[in-house]
Amino acid sequence: MLVMNRPLRKDAAERRTALLAAARMVFAEQGIDAPLDRIAERAGVGRATLYRNFPGRTEIALAVLVEEVAELERRFAECSAPVAFLEFLSGLSERLERNAALGGVLAAAPSQQILQPLRQAIIKAATAPLKVSQAAGAVRADLQPGDVRVLAAMLGAGLHSATPTERRAIAARTRDFVLDAVRART
Repeated sequence: MLVMNRPLRKDAAERRTALLAAARMVFAEQGIDAPLDRIAERAGVGRATLYRNFPGRTEIALAVLVEEVAELERRFAECSAPVAFLEFLSGLSERLERNAALGGVLAAAPSQQILQPLRQAIIKAATAPLKVSQAAGAVRADLQPGDVRVLAAMLGAGLHSATPTERRAIAARTRDFVLDAVRART
């Protein structure tokens, strides 16, 4: 069967955007186990529209995280500050902390293949700020864009099962360790 990836019609794209915004809010307010019907209701669409766009909880959690990473990519695409990659990692840490509950859903993903779009988005988003910071001598020269997967795993480790207070402390301490690990040594 041939599957074609065509751009969404304007109305379909607007509904998908509304669903993602609603998912962020509902997950933030009620946690990852919130009924998916609440997301459809908040977005002003029916259940069928929700499930046409996102067959399940894993897919919508993944889409929220991919959009978070896309926002980071847009923010750092033209950044020329020597510390661009360090700021990128700090931004990634903030997003992982804010969306910590989604990590548990992704960890239980039915296949590793479903996570490929998120992995690719993280690598793509990290590439430009990494090059800028390496050229400035601010971060290690041996880092590769693919290493950001390891760094993201480190930044997100232990967050999804922690209380909000613990999560802030763990995220801050882990971020300090990761930033120190990637800085260039003089």
